[in-house]
Amino acid sequence: MQYSRAALPWTTVAPSALSALDLNDISSRDFRPTMWWDRSDVIFEQAQENDAAFLAYLMRQDTTQFDMTQPVIKWRVGRPADLWTTNAKAVAAADTYISLTDPLVTPLGFELHFSDYSTVFRVVGIDTDLGEGWVNGATDACNIKVERLTGPSVIIPVGTIGESGAPLMSEIGTPHQGTTTTPGDPVYNNITLTGIYGSISTLQMESDMIGDWGTHPKVRKDIYHQYLLRKQQSLLFDYRYTGTDSQVSNSQLYVSNGVVPQIKTNVMEAGSLGVNMDGVKLNDFFENLFNSELSGPTKEGFCGSAFFRDARLALASSGIEVEMLKIQTGAQNAMALGANAFTFQTQSGKTIQINELRKAFGAKSKTDWCVVLDSTNVGYGRYPNISERWYDNIEDPTQAITLISDALVDTFVACLKDESTCGVIRGGSRGIVER
Repeated sequence: MQYSRAALPWTTVAPSALSALDLNDISSRDFRPTMWWDRSDVIFEQAQENDAAFLAYLMRQDTTQFDMTQPVIKWRVGRPADLWTTNAKAVAAADTYISLTDPLVTPLGFELHFSDYSTVFRVVGIDTDLGEGWVNGATDACNIKVERLTGPSVIIPVGTIGESGAPLMSEIGTPHQGTTTTPGDPVYNNITLTGIYGSISTLQMESDMIGDWGTHPKVRKDIYHQYLLRKQQSLLFDYRYTGTDSQVSNSQLYVSNGVVPQIKTNVMEAGSLGVNMDGVKLNDFFENLFNSELSGPTKEGFCGSAFFRDARLALASSGIEVEMLKIQTGAQNAMALGANAFTFQTQSGKTIQINELRKAFGAKSKTDWCVVLDSTNVGYGRYPNISERWYDNIEDPTQAITLISDALVDTFVACLKDESTCGVIRGGSRGIVER
């Protein structure tokens, strides 16, 4: 029969076209066509993923470390779905049901950040077909059930950006299913415990596949990279929370602060897309980060594409020399983060490096953000025996006949020694840092 466009997709795909809603749809345009003229395992996604640069920075040596048969099938481009969506209806302070534009961005058990309002939810139910009849206080149909972990009692307007955070796991809880893997009184602990798992059927694993697509190692790799981006999001924007786990009886849930809520002294409102930002303001802001005697000699900033563009232009227009750095690999430079970057010196000679995170700061509300850190005042901690630890073959004996599942469990915390040596530059109109 005649192929429809949906069944035989275009040869090119706009990166923004992939939604979490496409993940289980084989007719999605985000697949290569079957008539490709080269082997699928030598065709590479023509985009660089530099999204984990901030996480690489935290785990770098200059920051303190606390310890698929031969028939060719359609295969998915190796690019993660966006980590953000918007709320389709306003969220009242007492609402336990939310309407999201794309409800599969945040899977069951994962965090949902409305960081413009300093609010963090955990997703405890998903109803994509609205069959449960969930409604909020305004009787709007909703597709997500949540529990509020932190945040002020304010209304979150329609269209506010919500971002997916880490898959929270409580003290004696269980890992949560990832989006790409389908066939007491706690007051003392300030470290985040997370868990995620991936599955593959025995039938898939025993097939002969070109390259590694559809293999067991590829499933683990996909889950791992999916997890890293969300872990990085939480290390940036999480808010401290301790409480009992409503999903696991007699268990406790711990969430540590990300670096942004810990920065109180140096917060700059730059205006949407940098329209109010000039080189003099930037220079003076960065100079303040060196006032403390505990400050190191250099700073590193992590920002969205709009800030990267506008800051470079603003600095150069003010006569400040800006040096663009080519993207370096770890083989070229052990300290490289693999991100597009530029360096400049303030008028007093202090050195700043700005790194662009296009995907990690890809939400419309974050493209003009920049988080500036001092490596001598930032520490990355984890429990030594629960640090990105894999558990193999977690299925029960009956299910293990047909299914193989592996779980990744992790702990992490980001600590600041002197928060006045770090800073946050943000656009938009709302402050998210508690002053």
